[in-house]
Amino acid sequence: MRRTSHEMSTETLSIFFVADGVRLEWQSWLLASSLACAHDGRGDVRLYAYASEGYLPEVHAATRDLYEVCGVELRPLPDTPNWRGDYPHGNKLVAASDRRDGARAIFLDTDMVCAKPLTPMADLPADTVAAAPEGLPTWGKENDRWERAYAHFGLPLPKERLRLLRGRKLEYLPYFNAGFVCFPERPMTHDGKRFADHWLETALDFDHNCAIGNKRPWLDQITLPLTLARFGYATEVLGETWNYSLTRRKDYSQTPDVEILHYHRAAFLEQAPQWPAILEDFWARMPKHHHDHAHACLTEMGLTL
Repeated sequence: MRRTSHEMSTETLSIFFVADGVRLEWQSWLLASSLACAHDGRGDVRLYAYASEGYLPEVHAATRDLYEVCGVELRPLPDTPNWRGDYPHGNKLVAASDRRDGARAIFLDTDMVCAKPLTPMADLPADTVAAAPEGLPTWGKENDRWERAYAHFGLPLPKERLRLLRGRKLEYLPYFNAGFVCFPERPMTHDGKRFADHWLETALDFDHNCAIGNKRPWLDQITLPLTLARFGYATEVLGETWNYSLTRRKDYSQTPDVEILHYHRAAFLEQAPQWPAILEDFWARMPKHHHDHAHACLTEMGLTL
């Protein structure tokens, strides 16, 4: 990255997540407060939360008030596309397709907290998508699935390999964890479409028209590298600090200084050395008249408070 996280970008960086449902809403409290903490005073960063039109009336006052404190704009999800079957994970692609200000955007899974500024992502080249490798080969390790997936779009199997981040850290075809994806917001191709349009279009085509098994819940992660290859996007392969999985680590005292902690389950988050400061900042941002409600919800989520 060419500048430090303390220098101001001339372009707006949009950071967004989906809080469509009660538990996602609770998780979003920690994510929103941690994003606000990491980007305090940054006029070049915009924060967005998305919920479906049907769920928006159910969003709790505590959430709305915290979002206001944190500078998070709550928006309705665009209309759900015609997936072949139910696919809640597809909400990230739907949210990504919304129109926001700025040159770049970052999607974050809601079961994450931000520990350092994400502003270095604003310096990536305009044609570049950034993501960290998946931990394990959760799809396509057996038989010829990847070959058939690329062939569906008339593409050869890529020659490049990346190193997965967990287990035996296999050398593997391009395969990324879609919990953190940074992408250009402006059209980069002759068709006038943006990366998010291409990703959603690719996922829908693959979902309906490629006769291949076990697509769910991996459809977003399968079609991410397919989209990059179809439309010629460059790839920035991120290190694990940008999407650091806390799941079943042997020694949490060795947790590195990271940008993003991806905790999956609340019990893993509590083991991270960064957790006490993150929790303290959350309570400082959540309006005090909501503390009892927030305590009850976070306890039900699995945190020991």
